[in-house]
Formats: sequence, C-alpha cells, structure tokens
Amino acid sequence: MNTGTPTTIRAEKENKTPKEIVDFYHEEQKKVFAALDIQFDYFGRTTSEMHTKFVQEVYSVIKKKGYIEEMAMISPYCPTCKKFLPDRYVIGICPRCGNPTARGDQCEECGRNNDPQDLIEPKCAISGDTPEFKETKHMFLLLDKFQNFLKDWIESQSSWRSNVKAFSLGFIDSGLKPRAITRDIEWGVAVPEKGYENKRFYVWFEALLGYISNAQEFSIQSGREKLWFDYYHSGKSYYFMGKDNIFFHTIMLPSILQAYGNGIELPTEIIGNEYLRFTGKKFSKSKGIGYNANEILQMVDKDSLRYYLSSILPETSDSDFTLQEMVGKVNGELADKYGNYANRVLAFCIKKNILPENKGEHDTNDSEALNTAASVFSEYSGLMEHLEFRKALSKWLELVSFSNTYFNTSQPWKLVVSDQEKCKKKLYISLKLLDYCTVMLSPFVPSGTSRIWSSYHREAMDKNAILKLTEKVDYDIRSSEIPFRKLELPEEPKNNLNLTVGKITEAGLHPNADGLLLLKVSLGYKGIKLVAGLRKYYDPSTLVGRKIIVVENLKWAKIRGEESQGMLLAAQDSKGAHIITTDEPEGTPVKIGDHEYNGEQKIEIDDLKAYDLRVDIKDGKSEITGIIGRDRLTLSVNGKSLLIDGGAQDKSTVR
Repeated sequence: MNTGTPTTIRAEKENKTPKEIVDFYHEEQKKVFAALDIQFDYFGRTTSEMHTKFVQEVYSVIKKKGYIEEMAMISPYCPTCKKFLPDRYVIGICPRCGNPTARGDQCEECGRNNDPQDLIEPKCAISGDTPEFKETKHMFLLLDKFQNFLKDWIESQSSWRSNVKAFSLGFIDSGLKPRAITRDIEWGVAVPEKGYENKRFYVWFEALLGYISNAQEFSIQSGREKLWFDYYHSGKSYYFMGKDNIFFHTIMLPSILQAYGNGIELPTEIIGNEYLRFTGKKFSKSKGIGYNANEILQMVDKDSLRYYLSSILPETSDSDFTLQEMVGKVNGELADKYGNYANRVLAFCIKKNILPENKGEHDTNDSEALNTAASVFSEYSGLMEHLEFRKALSKWLELVSFSNTYFNTSQPWKLVVSDQEKCKKKLYISLKLLDYCTVMLSPFVPSGTSRIWSSYHREAMDKNAILKLTEKVDYDIRSSEIPFRKLELPEEPKNNLNLTVGKITEAGLHPNADGLLLLKVSLGYKGIKLVAGLRKYYDPSTLVGRKIIVVENLKWAKIRGEESQGMLLAAQDSKGAHIITTDEPEGTPVKIGDHEYNGEQKIEIDDLKAYDLRVDIKDGKSEITGIIGRDRLTLSVNGKSLLIDGGAQDKSTVR
C-alpha cells in the first residue's frame, strides 16, 4: 500500500497511526488478491527502508541536474486542525463537471487535475470547516522542461490506446507547469532538506518509484541482485490503471525517469481503463454504492466473478456492473456454453467407456474443425498481445460455439453404435477443441480451467499446456463433473433479529449464580423472564423501570436452573457492561437501518454473531450498528438512535 495523504486521512478518521493503517490494508489486500486467484512474485510496499533510500537518491540526482526548485505556493490551511492541508484533505464541488465530492488534487469523475483553490465550496476532509489559503514553500518538479520531450515520446507510441494518448496529449497541449512534489504531512518518505522536517514527498512522486524499489527488493530476496537492473534497462514494462491515474504514468513517471537517467527504460505500455460503474453510479464504499471484493465473493464464486469482470472490462468506455447481467453472462456463457460442452464430451466418453483416439486420415469436417481452432487461436493470441482482452474473450466464445456445433454435427451417439473407430476420432477432435477453449479461457478463469484440464489430462495444467494444442495427446478421462454451477440472484437480505423495547418490572439475584440477575420484563403485549449477566455492574434495584432492548426470538434456555425467554443487549468494554436503552415505549420494534424484523423462527445465540453488533462513535456521537447483508447500519427505534447507559468505548461489542 502506498504512503501519503489517503493513508493519513483514514488514520485520523479511525484514530489510528498511519503505520497501523498501511499494515492492516497491506495484509487485507494480499488476502483479497489471493481469493481472486491473483498472484505476485513479490507483493511489496512503499514503507521500506530500501524504497526511502531510492526515492531520496532519485530526488537528489534530479535536483542536482536542475529539474527541481523550491517555490512558494498558496495552500489550504485549516484553522480548526491548525495545519496546512495536503490537496486530498480538501473536498468540494468540481468546477468542470459538478462532482460534489471532488478532491483538491483530482476529480475522480472527470479525471482532471485540480488545485484546492479551484474547488467550489472547499471543505477540510477532517473538520468539515472552510480552509484559509496561505503561502507555504515546497519543492517543485519542473514539468515544463519536459513538455517537448513528452509530446514527441507519446506521439511515437503507435500501440497505446487512443484514450491514453488523447488524454495525455491534451494535458500537454494545455501547457505543463511546475508541480509540487512535497506536502505538509508527517507521514511518508522524508525530504532530505533542511527546513522540511515536517514535510514529506508527494505520494505521486515517491510511489511511482515504488515499481523500481520493489523490483530491487525482489531481486535481493530471490538471490538475483542484478535482475531488476537488467529488466528496467532492457525489458518491457506494462502499467495497468484507471483513467484517473493516466497523468501520473504518462507525464510524471517518464519525466522523473528521464531526469534521473541511468539508462532506465521508459514505460512500454500504459493501459488506462475507463471506469467500472455500479448500475450507472461510481463505486463508493462511503455512499454504499456497489460491493468490495470480499462482499461480492460472499455471493458468487471467484471463477464467476473473474469471468464477468473480464467480459465487461472498461477498456475504451465506462462499463456497468449489475448482478442481473453477471448472472446472465455466467449462466449463459461460462456454464451453459463452455461448461456444458466440457461436461457433454467427457460424460459421453465415460458413460460409453470410450477412449478417444487420433488414428487414420481426417475427414473434411475434422480438418476444418482443427484449422478453425488454430485460426481463432491465432486471432485470440494477437488480441492478447495487443492487450485487447475483451475482444480476445469474444474470440474464445466464438470457438466455444463452434465446438458445440461440431460435437452436435458429428453425432457420436449414433457413431458409437455404427462405427466405433470413427466415433473415437470425432471425440478426439472434440477434446482437442476443448483443449483450445480451455487454454484460451485460462488467463481469465485459472482455477476453473485447471479443474477441467486435470479431469482429462495426465498432467496438471501449466504454462506448457499451450504446446499440447498442436501435439498428439493421449487423453486420460477421469471425471465429468459439471465444472461451473449456475448463479442465482442473491435474495434481499433478511433481518432475522426480532429486537423489541422492553421495560424491566422486577429485578433480583439469581439463586444459583453469583454473576447473574433475574429480570421480569414487559414487552407491552406480554411479559417475559430474562437471565442477565449484569450482577457485577448493576444493583437490581436500579434497573426497575429501565427500558432495555430485548432479543425476543432467541431460543429459550435454562441458565443455572432458571428459564431465560430472550436476551437483553448490553455493550461490553474495558470498564464493564452498559445496557442499551431508549426512551420509546415498550413493545416498539427496533430496526437495523431500514430493515424491520422479517424472520420466521427462533434463533440460536451463535446466530447473533452474523450481525456483528457494536458501538460506533463518530463526531462524538455513539450509535449501535449491525450488519445486514453487506452493509453496516444503525439500530433505531421510531427513527431515533439507541442510547448507551453511561457511554461505551468505540467498537465495543454489543451482546
């Protein structure tokens, strides 16, 4: 994970140190990538000592060559926070597209770079107050000195996508200006200059160099210390990103590398994708729009998700992610066309106990089938080489449809009776077509294709599988399991937690347990008995007349000889237990977000864990929140938040 202002903003909001934030998300990202079958030779970070030394070295070299100067600039200053604000600490309305949550450095909607002073109604991202604009000094990279070089270099890139070239050249034609590469923050890579002790390098200066510093670390770790040098001096480098990061890779990075020199090659390909949206809106965790990887993987398997995302990659224009389309594509293409083809061929061979063989001359249909497969594969390979992945996947689907037609036309179910030798050859061709289809799909769906390949090949699928496409193969069919299960649209999340306001009418000590109390509670329309572990924290007499929140549909239980017909909610922290309460009448239902209770049965005590009830404190206000589906929502009664007796610490568990 990169250092910089996004990290410090999150750290301040979560009351944590920046290091705690990057440590947590570094591990979290590794888990997510692994869950999606995305593997790395080395998954590094930009908080290492080697990265710091490399950035400071590059900076010193560039400055010595005259490409960096100190200049005064007007920066936002928050009088409430009592400090200068990095650009990302300022949010406001974009003056170009009207996006109300544009950042001070860039608008994520239109992709254009900002100056905090350009924003309409700018606010501090931490305090919410309007910043003042004051003069401060920073180091600037003199981008204007690279204008002609960058224009000539970008215009010479014949294989780049048109959107990347057009955006970059448009930015250059508007006139490059010196750009600040330091910020008024205290987290990140230190600037080796006197008077800059409280400043750090701008993330889009130092993090770009992380590509090389991480390669250096990997080289040392793998025992090949010159590997990074050889790669960056004679190899090809490919950079994939969203369109909002194009500027930093076509303008900033090549300028830094050109200024630094030392023979490091400029980027070979810069692949800037457009935006992936969710039902027409930009994905936003804070606004509850869309899903993150963990959330969607709770609803669908990784094969299905990878296939769908590959099929809608926003390569040249924005794409829209919808659950309905995902179900349609996965079921209609991955499961029905490809998965069903594999299952039909393999199941037929197993059921009829036939070992496909390639003997004798091919007839016209067989030769045409193999020629078609080779031709489509050649087109596919060219598209993959040119990074046109959606078109390549469409070629795969074309071959899958052709393979199904070939199998149907060859009619092995008739040949198995009339001509077994011909049947074996036709099935061999069908398996060879399956080889092509499986190899072509493997970059997009590695786990699923590996399962299919291993079900009829002696060796597991590896990088040499492509060689078998043109070789004679002795197949070993061992399984014909359906490779991909069809998806169903996830149901609307249910609230199976029947929470109701109760009023304690009697309270006493449990006769058989020192830590327990016996309570009689009115729910308005009926009375119940509860056993509660509150004796260490509450005198029974102080509880009579108090309102509580009762889990009404919890299965009844005998606790040390006394029946408990539900459970009350209390927050537990280092100071003790705090009952959750309200001023609303007994019998009033409690909502989780907008979700009323819509369950039908009693629940077990362990079922409560799925709701992850806890205390959340934001801007000094405490709320009880819980999980419904993929969202963390606030518990309320008649639209009012629940109360916590005596207060409780942030993130305290409620049970």
